[in-house]
Amino acid sequence: MARTIAYSFVEMNVTDLEFQEELGDFIAGASRIAFLGIGNDLRTDDGLGLVIVGGLKHLEGPRILIENVGSVPEAFASNLTEFGAERVIMVDAADMLKPPGYVELITKDRIGGITLSTHRMPLSLLMQFLEDRTGAQCIVLGVQPKSVEFGEGLTPEIHTKAEKIISTLETMLKQHLRGKENVQDD
Repeated sequence: MARTIAYSFVEMNVTDLEFQEELGDFIAGASRIAFLGIGNDLRTDDGLGLVIVGGLKHLEGPRILIENVGSVPEAFASNLTEFGAERVIMVDAADMLKPPGYVELITKDRIGGITLSTHRMPLSLLMQFLEDRTGAQCIVLGVQPKSVEFGEGLTPEIHTKAEKIISTLETMLKQHLRGKENVQDD
């Protein structure tokens, strides 16, 4: 039987100032930022992380690393170390018992009962492992999926949310990099 997730709470919007400030505070001061897209693109909304990093791939450069890590993000620790990542943002569908499309930045101290459906390592251990191996600070950009049933492509609601997340992250990263260039030019 396919599992569909639906709740009726107020949704956090990625265009909200609170979200942007929290993410801006996380990346502030970082010269090298890595995005890891986590998920399984054969389980509908579980492919969200892969779609988002695919939409950001054009931003990759000397200070931004974008990786599609599928369901084994722990296997990319050496890539993060070689890159010199100071901040790691893992993007994934996360069952937070919220309405589909709800977005939250999840730190180690806010993990609680949040589950990620496709990778084998618990989220808290994954974050600790990556921080220990790379020296980077880690956070999860979690999005409540609507469905994780077998099938290709995101549900329409989650696809729309993914597009908004890509747009917001693109704007924030360009501003962050512009700020870094201005600091280096002084």
